[in-house]
Amino acid sequence: MLGKLNPSPTRRALLTEWLLWALPAYFSLVILVSLHYVLSMDNDKRHVLVNEQSIVGLIDEVLGETLVRMSADAKNLAYVTRETLETGDDPFETLTAYFLQVSSNNDSYDQIRFLDNKGLEKLRVNNENSTVSVVPSQQLQNKSHRYYWQHSIRLNEGSVYISPMDLNVEGGEVQLPLNPTIRVGTPVLLSNGAKAGVILLNYKANQLINKLLTVAPEFTHHLYIYNPQGIAIIHPGDTKGSPFNVDAKEGIPKDVFQRMQQNQGQYLIDGNYYTYSRIQTPINGNWTIVSVFPEARFSLSRQYFYREYTPYYLALFVIVTMMTLVFSRYRVQTRWFTQQQSYEKQFRQTLENIQLAAVTINEHGIITFCNDFFLGMVGYQSDDIIGKKWITTFIPKELQQQAEEALKDALRLQTHQPHSESVVLSKAGDIHLVSWTSTFTESHKNDVSLTLLGEDVTERKMTQEHLQRLSHAIENSQNSVLITDLDSRIVYVNPIFCEVTGYERSEVLGRTPGFLQSGETHREEYEQLWQTLEEGKEWRGEFHNKKKSGELFWERARISPVKDVEGRSLYYVAVKQDITEEKRLAEEVAKQTQERINHEKLAAVGKVVNMIAHDLRNPLSSIKMVLQIQARSQENEMFDISLEQVRYMEAILEDLLTYSRPDQFKPEWIDLNKLLESLIASQEKMCQKAQVTIRSALQPNLPTVYADPIKLRQAMQNLLVNAIQAAQSDTETGALVSISTNVIFAETSTQILIEIFNSGPAIDPCLSTKVFEPFFTTKAKGTGLGLAIVKRIIDAHQGAVQLVPTSKGTVAKVSVPTIPDTMKETISAERT
Repeated sequence: MLGKLNPSPTRRALLTEWLLWALPAYFSLVILVSLHYVLSMDNDKRHVLVNEQSIVGLIDEVLGETLVRMSADAKNLAYVTRETLETGDDPFETLTAYFLQVSSNNDSYDQIRFLDNKGLEKLRVNNENSTVSVVPSQQLQNKSHRYYWQHSIRLNEGSVYISPMDLNVEGGEVQLPLNPTIRVGTPVLLSNGAKAGVILLNYKANQLINKLLTVAPEFTHHLYIYNPQGIAIIHPGDTKGSPFNVDAKEGIPKDVFQRMQQNQGQYLIDGNYYTYSRIQTPINGNWTIVSVFPEARFSLSRQYFYREYTPYYLALFVIVTMMTLVFSRYRVQTRWFTQQQSYEKQFRQTLENIQLAAVTINEHGIITFCNDFFLGMVGYQSDDIIGKKWITTFIPKELQQQAEEALKDALRLQTHQPHSESVVLSKAGDIHLVSWTSTFTESHKNDVSLTLLGEDVTERKMTQEHLQRLSHAIENSQNSVLITDLDSRIVYVNPIFCEVTGYERSEVLGRTPGFLQSGETHREEYEQLWQTLEEGKEWRGEFHNKKKSGELFWERARISPVKDVEGRSLYYVAVKQDITEEKRLAEEVAKQTQERINHEKLAAVGKVVNMIAHDLRNPLSSIKMVLQIQARSQENEMFDISLEQVRYMEAILEDLLTYSRPDQFKPEWIDLNKLLESLIASQEKMCQKAQVTIRSALQPNLPTVYADPIKLRQAMQNLLVNAIQAAQSDTETGALVSISTNVIFAETSTQILIEIFNSGPAIDPCLSTKVFEPFFTTKAKGTGLGLAIVKRIIDAHQGAVQLVPTSKGTVAKVSVPTIPDTMKETISAERT
């Protein structure tokens, strides 16, 4: 809605316009600085890391060349020593001359020594400040306790030991000035394979250090060189007189060193960049060069960036600020002048097009403007009311004095009222209840006028009264009523809903009805429900829902979308009826009907079976008696076969008669363990004949069971015989049948669990329920009634039986309640 136009641009408008342009400009400036900073830092970082790799590569070449030369010198001296010891008349005189010549020609070694296989120095030539001398024999020392001799003497021929860098010790004292030394040792083996001793060279480590300093002057603070044993022979430190530390106990962390498996690489670990290279020497194994560059040193690049570029970017920031201020002020002033020119015209056009009643009244109470919507509501033409007084034209006489006082106060105080209601009298004399919103406008002549925007709420008020009556009817309905919005959020439930589900109204408002789902209704049904509702149609169906207490119940529901005048759905209303008792009665009728059908089928089967038994049993008995007499008088295999077939036919007739007879139970309190022990003893002969081992694990002190002992024994015997017949020999354990018992404490009753396991092939899961059907069998012989009889007996005791396949065979699980529900009344009567 248009309001009063300010006489000049406000500071807030200037600030808003400036922010509109300054913030993107500052944001772009920040992006520019950030990109410049990131690229600069990345470039410096890449330059440093590439430089690290280059320097490590150069050190790799220098170290590799030095190691090869030291190894070659040691091997050459070992070879000459061996030849001299085996062929020379005075070997030590020849060796002394040769050692002097090598030391004079090669200034890389402080000492060239030959030690015997006990660690005693036999010959030592020193080279101090280019002065070569032979150490007298009385000054020669025993070095058997030194680590470099111990490593060297254990080597094979052609192998060379290179020690970590340490300080040379003479007479138990460190030489001054500090003289970092690397020992190079190799064994001297005679032709017969015996070790004559060791050649040891004291390499002047300062020469290697100076080469490394020449290649990389700045690397002296973060360079490590590891020998094949994983010891850092050179690494940075603060040893006085040397740029390198000689304490071999220090080095980079072991876990970091273990990651360096490839020939070369670079890792960022714990704030340090580790650049390394591995030297593979044929004699000395793998040497590793590692440079450690702390990531924190990149802060120097950041400091340089801040110092170099901060003044330029601050100047650019000031320039951007000034430009945006000037530009924003120009735009605000231009826009204000434009708005001032079109304000009155736009205001009138807005009121004409708005779908509300619009009336403008000047400070004298005269109507100066009204839109078509208001004219249509009151039934006047524009010329009829423009220039007329508002109070006398549209306010009923009995309310005019009160309305005139309220109008004067409003014009005097100029207080905007977002909501007020008053009656408006139409030309036809009808009363309209209108909800007004008032605002004040000031023209360029400083005249104040009141503009009223109103909505006719007469019909809404009537609708509200109608809804109140409807709400009262729903509140007292005997069916559950549930209303949700289009997102399925509950907005209303009536008291019957709370009574049926057990939920309070505050517990369900704002939730979806999903909390009522029991999980037994298929997802496809819910999808069909929503598809029907989204099509604007009514859905009818049933739900199996769950109460707050966890109890399940059935509901018959009708869900309909409520639509507006344009046919759009506003919300959904569900009217539901509790049909739990109806469902229970229907299930009871269906169960009784099925039992009646089963009894009729059983009666028909019994009639046929009795007829067959009557017609076949006597002839079979005669045939059996004749065959038994003949079998006693003369031995003939055919008699035995015939007798076996007759017994088989009698067993079939017995199963048919058993299944066809109605069960008459004579329950009593029995001990299941004793019943099973007796049953196992009766089947021992069958197990021995079938070569089946039978085991039992009966839980002691089981509760007694109120059941028919004869029927229960028949069911257990059928299962046990089936298990013995199904058991197959196993190469490890043989054919096995086991019986176990246990107690199950359920919520409503106590049950005994009996498990009969056989080691035969596992039953097909598809047949685990079908085998209990009458006349179904997987055997070549049999009627298929054995398991059907078992199930009927267990069902009569309100128990359950199932066959479960396992990885080692099949388990028959039988659970029997200690007291069936159908027998509780009988027991109570007997006790009474």
